[in-house]
Amino acid sequence: MCNDLLARLEEEKGQWLHKAMDRFKEEFTCFDDKTVLTPENQIMKMKSIHRQNNLDLDRMEKEIKLIKDNIEEEEQVYQHLTKAVQYLQEDIIHYEGLLSELATIQLEKFNCLLHTKFEFDLKKDQVVFKDRKTTRLIEGFNEVESEMAEFYRKQLDDNERKLARIFRDAAPETSYVFQSNPQASSLSLKHGRGLDQYIVLKNFEEDYRIVANTLDENNMLVYEYYINQLNHVKQIGKRDLLQQSAAKKEQHQLASEKAAELQEQKRQKELSLAALEEQLTRAIWEQNQELERLQKLDEFLKEEFVEAVSKWQVKLFGEQTPEVERWLYHQYSQLILKQAERIIGNEHF
Repeated sequence: MCNDLLARLEEEKGQWLHKAMDRFKEEFTCFDDKTVLTPENQIMKMKSIHRQNNLDLDRMEKEIKLIKDNIEEEEQVYQHLTKAVQYLQEDIIHYEGLLSELATIQLEKFNCLLHTKFEFDLKKDQVVFKDRKTTRLIEGFNEVESEMAEFYRKQLDDNERKLARIFRDAAPETSYVFQSNPQASSLSLKHGRGLDQYIVLKNFEEDYRIVANTLDENNMLVYEYYINQLNHVKQIGKRDLLQQSAAKKEQHQLASEKAAELQEQKRQKELSLAALEEQLTRAIWEQNQELERLQKLDEFLKEEFVEAVSKWQVKLFGEQTPEVERWLYHQYSQLILKQAERIIGNEHF
């Protein structure tokens, strides 16, 4: 008798799982029933897959957050780069303006107007007699020389201010010092070593030409003396400005290329993000559907477990049940209880 009961209980102990799975498969016809696993292994596999899918969802959410954070960080870098590109472009325009301004700095040549120092007889087209003096020639020479020196000094002062303004911020390493000691020729008259007054007109005119020629020669010498210095400084300044401008242009190009690269990376990441978010939305929906199925399966399992145990408990607590059979019912009740705890979960028992 006990052996028959033992055989029947052994057979019935797994029937509640089969019944629960049959009900599950009947309700969810899409369930894949091609497996050769036992019902318990099927259920454990389904729950294991569900847990793994939850982990995959967490991983996808973290990956999405990482991509969003990355896009945000790179967007900040992009904004800094676009500002840098703008500032560099402004610097380039500034350097081009300085180069144009540098090119406008010139040195005007002095015009020796010796004739303005003498009174002329317009009818005879000659200097009047009272001005035909050695002292008048020397005075005229000195006055024109003084005017010449003042003319160039003012220009040099003005040019120095312009150059200082150009080089102050753009090329502070550019150094220059204008020399102001041109070696001009002294005046040497041919006549007039005796009387101050020229009696012979030809002699006066000859010395007048000497004065005029000496002034022209000195003017050319002084002009070349200063223009050579100015051109040298301009060449140095132009070189330094071009170097600075070239460096800014290179930085501008690199920053522009990096900004374009970041924009392309952002576009690619946004495409990946959109695809991943779509995948996540679909996966969440599928996981929720799977969760509903598993919850329904747990419901079937609990119902079938309760029904199976209830039948055994009737025998377990029956007054007519022998002690040996009572013990067997108790043992198998504990057996499927542990099985249920393992499959459904401890929280339900």
